Amino acid sequence: MTKNLIMVIALLSFSMSALLKASPMVLKESLYDELNWSIVETTDDGISVAEKSINDVAVKAVKVSQTVRIDPEMLARVIEDVANYGRFLTSASSMECDLLSSDESGMVGYQYVDVPLISDRVYGFKMYRPVAGETRVDWELIPESTLENYAVNKRSGVYIDYGVGSWSMNKLEDDLYDVSYRLVMDPGGWIPDSVSDYFNRVSMVGIFKDALVETQRRSLEGQG
Repeated sequence: MTKNLIMVIALLSFSMSALLKASPMVLKESLYDELNWSIVETTDDGISVAEKSINDVAVKAVKVSQTVRIDPEMLARVIEDVANYGRFLTSASSMECDLLSSDESGMVGYQYVDVPLISDRVYGFKMYRPVAGETRVDWELIPESTLENYAVNKRSGVYIDYGVGSWSMNKLEDDLYDVSYRLVMDPGGWIPDSVSDYFNRVSMVGIFKDALVETQRRSLEGQG
């Protein structure tokens, strides 16, 4: 096989894999399809962790959920408080997040994560509420080129741009809500899929707990 033919095959393979990547909308539809989720853990404080495979995505989707009594609008505002992530997301102590822009349509942020034993990860994201007046909050990673018009304090690391996440608060009875955080994100680099899945699970549970604690704190503060 000639060198040129090998290069053509490699380029075609890369193009095909790129084409197979689902759009953010398709990924979110998969996250909210309740079929094929498998519970892999239930924590002592009642947090359920589930996973499922999505076609043509190497890593698994993760869903962290819990039934709690909470103010859904306050939780949504906590999630949107990107500029203060470093203060209340205490489980992610090696993380920095900058708010680059914000308007009625949503916001753009830039995040740096110091990951032990591997290269740091950096990414830009846009966050918004898909339905005005409701408390569901979605985010999706964006290409690095999208950040060219922003004043970004860039950090060294592997830039990742394939992933989405979504917070939802579904009302039950007696002022209880089924709160869930769903995510599918490929951390890039040469990380085994099983390691990526584990990292996503652990980090999501920590962020989920931090967000609920901060919501309760702000709710009590507002009552005082």
